[in-house]
Amino acid sequence: MKFKIKTEDLKNIISTVSRIVDPRPAAPSLQGVYFRTLEDSIEVIGSDLDIVIKAKNKAVVEIEGKALINARVLSDIVRKLPRGEVVFSDIGSELKVEQNKLNFTLRKLDEKTYPEALLEDNYDHEKSQNVEPIELFESLKKVGIAASPEGGRPILTGVYFNNADEKTELAATDSYRLATHDLTDFPIKDAGILSFRSLNETAKIFEQTEEKISINSTERELHFYNEKFSASIRKLEGSFPEYGNLFPKETLFSIEVNKNFILETLDRATVVAEGFIPVKLEIINEETMKITTVNKDIGGGSEEVSIKTLGLDVGDISGFTMSFNPNYLMQGIDALDGNTVYMRFSGNEKPVIVQGEHESFRYLLMPVRPS
Repeated sequence: MKFKIKTEDLKNIISTVSRIVDPRPAAPSLQGVYFRTLEDSIEVIGSDLDIVIKAKNKAVVEIEGKALINARVLSDIVRKLPRGEVVFSDIGSELKVEQNKLNFTLRKLDEKTYPEALLEDNYDHEKSQNVEPIELFESLKKVGIAASPEGGRPILTGVYFNNADEKTELAATDSYRLATHDLTDFPIKDAGILSFRSLNETAKIFEQTEEKISINSTERELHFYNEKFSASIRKLEGSFPEYGNLFPKETLFSIEVNKNFILETLDRATVVAEGFIPVKLEIINEETMKITTVNKDIGGGSEEVSIKTLGLDVGDISGFTMSFNPNYLMQGIDALDGNTVYMRFSGNEKPVIVQGEHESFRYLLMPVRPS
């Protein structure tokens, strides 16, 4: 194998593919980036078994071939290459990297041990649909804040594409909070449940493009691709928790508050809360809410914010209090569009519903016991 390529193009495809490669995989071959030449281009492939990313780019191919190189070492070298063109040559057990007076050799991994299934396109291009990437990935990032981090229950690390009621609703939960968002005109009806981490990596690839991308669903994977990049995400097995009944059917009262004001107040409170000590929200009167934090080891503080109480026959709600994880509350508010936050309360021990100016996004947060 021997090819020549512009370093800027190489940096783009290597950085995209290598960042999902697990540095400590179960199989040694999976710590590598797989190269293969096409007629007038190269294709680079990387995977952690949950997601497979492929990238193609034009290149001057002198000798066709394939190679498997350690992703971390290759990424570090490519990142530091100067502008210009670089030549890669297969010299037996090593891959030679040449540019002007620069000369590196990289020990190859055994490309024959790389899983064959990761190299194939396991879908029918003719059955693919086109989607607008901006709306899709913005929606995924909104609900993804509620997904459980990797290492938790596998099904809770995912985003559920719920196609009930002739619409597509994205949903994610870590059992402490729940986020949902409605998608318009999503053409795939069997997307299932997909790892949010893998979806987020896919978003990094396609979110800057204004052109539509293709999407294809198979029994075990959901595929996103355009002419340059592709990402294939393994569907998570299992059933997503029933969440429809978690939203309270009745609302005692709601408040309207400026988004920036409450975020700034909560941000100051987290200095004392250290991210995990609950913040207490107390309704002083129909126009004022007090946010209080107490940390026995550091101190505490309180701050009042202006609110507008909404609802018919609300009655006297002064003294109504609830406590929440401050980071979870801030993340839900920060995901809202617009400058106005609506918080719907159904009782001291029931979850609060946080929404913005658009009702398509809902964020449910469970209360916690005050410290």
